[in-house]
Amino acid sequence: MRIVLNAPPGFGKSRLIARLASGRISLVFVRSHLEGLQMAQYVSEFGGAPGLLFGRKSLCPFGAENAAQCLWLRESGACKAKSRRPPTLIFDIDELYKAGVCPYEALHAEGREKNVVILPIAYLSKVSNISAVADLFENVEFVALDEAHNLLSVVEVSDSELYSKRYCQEEDGRLWCLVLPLAAEVVRGVRFIIAASASVVRYFSDFFTHFLNAKFIEIKTLPGAENLEVEHMPLKIRYTTRLKKDYVEAVLDKIREVYKEYRRVVVYLPNKELASYYANKLLDLPVSDKPLGDIDHVIVSYFGSPISEGVNLNAKAGVLVGFPIPNVKSKELWLKVRLIQRLGFDGYKYGVLFTAVNHVVQAVGRVLRGLERERKYILLIDDRFAEYKRLLPEYLSKAIK
Repeated sequence: MRIVLNAPPGFGKSRLIARLASGRISLVFVRSHLEGLQMAQYVSEFGGAPGLLFGRKSLCPFGAENAAQCLWLRESGACKAKSRRPPTLIFDIDELYKAGVCPYEALHAEGREKNVVILPIAYLSKVSNISAVADLFENVEFVALDEAHNLLSVVEVSDSELYSKRYCQEEDGRLWCLVLPLAAEVVRGVRFIIAASASVVRYFSDFFTHFLNAKFIEIKTLPGAENLEVEHMPLKIRYTTRLKKDYVEAVLDKIREVYKEYRRVVVYLPNKELASYYANKLLDLPVSDKPLGDIDHVIVSYFGSPISEGVNLNAKAGVLVGFPIPNVKSKELWLKVRLIQRLGFDGYKYGVLFTAVNHVVQAVGRVLRGLERERKYILLIDDRFAEYKRLLPEYLSKAIK
């Protein structure tokens, strides 16, 4: 069973993975440390024994990035950790360190004895990373790739880290590789795999199913869909228009209107600079660039920001300004396009359009948590949402005329 699963926000992809992983020897790859902690909790609820194996930088209280820095911290007396074995395995880094234990060493030593090992997806991108956990693949029965859309990216590597040069290209004296084909090589011998994402809709599934040798399954039903209202405002948001007075005022008026009705709103704009510009125009509202809990406020952020994916926001409405085509001046973007094209796939489709759709789906997903309990609202501002509606999940596209 090798599956690429597309399911909408709120479906419970992480819980499904935890349930499937708990009864066997499993490796679960997640995007962030916080998501790893959440997955560990789910695995425990289903009766599994989770281990959490993240890198030094996220587990060391001093942010050491390698063994040399770790040794220096100890020899200089900055790090007081004396043991690698805690009396009881816990995932609280501060508490482990207070007990005189190195959190990185403790979690790696204890984690290998658990049946479900949870790791960052970055371990699949380079030989230098995967070599640290290569032993875990010897007897593994099940591998899960949560938020698998993150695999469609490029990473800089050194020549000694190459799996296959056909996935890589030199640019300005630096080597870059596509992550998905590299990850597929690592998990090639695993019989049971699930790669789950809300962004990999059927239109974009071929690239993932080809390299993972998997079947595509799509869940279209959005839990709580009766509580979701989606509207489309076909304003022509472009690089040449988005700072024009009439356009800016039209967007600001809609944001104020949405805030008046919903009170807790998140706004996503094409980039960080534009988000700052709009935030300064909304000083008559309680504006923030980060979540403030359950008080009334407007979060003004941008597509691809730390709060556009992988976090739950206490928001009742989302305003997406602009269809987020990535920066066409980015060298990395066109490098990705060329690499995908060289592998026989449509580079523009997977390098540009997939990035845009992923940003939309992830941003909307921050609002849709808790949809079964309360009414939510999404406003899409840009005429291109209609042009590309065929690429979007049904719970968004059906509202676009």
